[in-house]
Amino acid sequence: MVLPFRLFFTTFWLILLTCSEQVFALQFQRYHTQEEINATLREWALKFPETAHFEILGQSQQGREIGLLTLSRSSGAETQAIYLNATHHGNEKAATEALLALANHLIQARNEPGIDRLLRRYKILVHPLVNPDGHANNTRGDAQGHDPNRDYAGPQKPDKDAFQLPETRLVRELMRRENVVASAAFHSGLEAILWPWCHTPESSQHDAVFKGIGELVARSMGLTKARQSFYDYKTDGEFIDYAYMKYGTYALTLEVATEASPPAEQLALTVQRSITGTMTFLNSIDKALERRDSGLSGEAQAVLW
Repeated sequence: MVLPFRLFFTTFWLILLTCSEQVFALQFQRYHTQEEINATLREWALKFPETAHFEILGQSQQGREIGLLTLSRSSGAETQAIYLNATHHGNEKAATEALLALANHLIQARNEPGIDRLLRRYKILVHPLVNPDGHANNTRGDAQGHDPNRDYAGPQKPDKDAFQLPETRLVRELMRRENVVASAAFHSGLEAILWPWCHTPESSQHDAVFKGIGELVARSMGLTKARQSFYDYKTDGEFIDYAYMKYGTYALTLEVATEASPPAEQLALTVQRSITGTMTFLNSIDKALERRDSGLSGEAQAVLW
């Protein structure tokens, strides 16, 4: 039987749209190139303009694009932002893929009630390639061998001694522009959840909240290490110290794999576990902010974890 033209046309487009949705769902059986990553972020923004916006923040020292994907269903100028970044260390490609997978998950599940609620309440800023030169060259440092994750201001490092690199200056400008209330930096090379302070053994004002959220995230990922970053190893000039010191953001480091770039056959499991942990982080941050906005102290909030 020959289908009427209108029915045939409708059926054709329904099939095409279904296939198109599947095309935009990334697979993680291999590592993606920078060209693929930025092309995918652009395609998501074009395909799902009610949820996704793509922009170029600037360029690396070697002229590579540094892109940002904003996921949100709120148009308010004062919308609170949760900032997620990866690849401060260019050879930590599992971290890059973990954040890309998280964006992929939020796009594909954008209409699920829990995720739709997050997107309507927050801007989720996804910055997969802080250090694209290191990623391209498979080096920890930038094009000159400098470590971007030691280039931030901190309690013991004034601004004049920080932000020597264009890549970290872009992070600084982004945080100045957006109302960032929470952040997470994705790394790989060990499996752990870490929080400020990095530079001192002294506990932060929000240590109990950090501990509560960090341990929840670690358990959801099946990790046993959740601790103040200093007790992993002492550093100065890390992103999470800067984000917490400067803006009071709840800031964690998610170390998602024991190797910087594990074998490709392990990648799907690595990113799925990271998605689980990051969703736990996002939902925990949502609860923490509600408690903070209700006037509960850090100690009172911590009891509720």
